[in-house]
Amino acid sequence: KDWKGGENVVGLGMNEYELSQNPVLTSHVVKDLNDDPVLPFDDNTFDKVTCVVSIDYLNKPLQVCQEIGRVLKPGGECILSMSNRCFPTKA
Repeated sequence: KDWKGGENVVGLGMNEYELSQNPVLTSHVVKDLNDDPVLPFDDNTFDKVTCVVSIDYLNKPLQVCQEIGRVLKPGGECILSMSNRCFPTKA
């Protein structure tokens, strides 16, 4: 509620409903990065990219990280968070 975001806050995930209900997002993309790790954005698009507790479950995390580097603007930031919990059904 007090967060001051940018003009364009894009979400990417696998759950259409959850993404559509996120009031912070200005747009969203439904995509399974395990099926295709290429991010559907142009080079140098974002100032910041976050990946919240999901990188552990990617089949090709290196490719996704390379894609993050591609879509970040020069000097952009990538923030990765990981959990110390394991969900075997997602692994």
